[in-house]
Amino acid sequence: MKRNIYWFGLLSCYGALFLLGFIEVYKAPIYPKILDFFSVSPTKGSTFFFLSTFSALLMTLSGSLWVKRVRVISGLGLFIAFMGIGSILSGISGYFHSFPVLILGSFVFGVGAGGCMVLINVAIPLFVPQDLTRQGYCGLHSTYGVASILSPLLPVLFYKYHFGWEGGFYLFGGLATAILIFIFFGLRNSRARRQAGEGGIDPSAYREKGKRDKEPKEWWIAIGGGLIVSAYNGSEHILASRLVLFLEARGGPWAVEADILLSIFFGLLCIGRILFTFILLKGNTFFWLIISFLSTAVVFLLGYWVNPIWFPVCGLTLSYLFPYTMEWLTRCSKNPPFTVSFSLGAGGVFLIFAHASVGWLDGNYGIQTAICVVPVFLVAGILFCLLMGYIERVKKSSKVS
Repeated sequence: MKRNIYWFGLLSCYGALFLLGFIEVYKAPIYPKILDFFSVSPTKGSTFFFLSTFSALLMTLSGSLWVKRVRVISGLGLFIAFMGIGSILSGISGYFHSFPVLILGSFVFGVGAGGCMVLINVAIPLFVPQDLTRQGYCGLHSTYGVASILSPLLPVLFYKYHFGWEGGFYLFGGLATAILIFIFFGLRNSRARRQAGEGGIDPSAYREKGKRDKEPKEWWIAIGGGLIVSAYNGSEHILASRLVLFLEARGGPWAVEADILLSIFFGLLCIGRILFTFILLKGNTFFWLIISFLSTAVVFLLGYWVNPIWFPVCGLTLSYLFPYTMEWLTRCSKNPPFTVSFSLGAGGVFLIFAHASVGWLDGNYGIQTAICVVPVFLVAGILFCLLMGYIERVKKSSKVS
């Protein structure tokens, strides 16, 4: 009997990632305002980003220890509450003119963000039929793309109507409250239906599936997923964060339009994920991951050597890569909480080193050389996919024999 989509669980995951993306992206355009408001140096102000990244990384790295001990949707509600409280604290910091309160809010938000990232990525297979898992992941991560497009518009609106940067954080606190109310009533209705004998999914996730605690830690899947996620993080984040600097340093007419090209990049990333929510790419996952890495490398080189107009197309070619990687991790593994959390944590650790390496290359050789690490990461991603595809075939062959 074919399993139906569990819309309540799916929408709860989508709402959580939408809130996460809204808050994360909002912090970038208001950062200069925060430095001026608190009269802090960029070095001290960077803790605003570092602490949230650090606390989120702690949650993802430790995900295999706690994810089996919480109920997915109620646990999701808890981490949404953390993100909402962190946002409100960040807003209140402006009222009290207290930079430490802002940093505390950033840390609390990171705890919620890291917890949500682990939970939503292991929960999707629970809420959609197996043949729709890839599309479910694309739909999930398209919500982050939509938030990344809408969020930068908020500061413009707030400044136009004479509100400060704090207004966005209060708004996010309200959005978190709305999602929590949705989850509360949804859980209550689900419980009432089960008590009435109507069946349905019990959104308890891994807590009631004790057998998963006894499953072996599949290191080859976890490490392989971590390598692929790292290659994706390194290429996508470095390109997005350095594109404007690269074009400005290169000069010419596109230097003036650098911000527009970056906006198009994020727009195509979002559009691609929305499209692949409805379009299913059938066949071997690694084939499509290799196509994504390879086509992105080709498009990047066209942008680098021919015309920068090609750079935004990288957003489209990369759009399904991360969702399909998550689909492979949860489908192939007998212990998704471990493999997903390890892979996300490994990708986060690598991204820290990637940013540091690009910063060093930029300082010593210039941004035009530093940005060339992007195709290096993309080629590494192809090699990782080939390696993991080979190992997977060997594993399957050994089971058959």
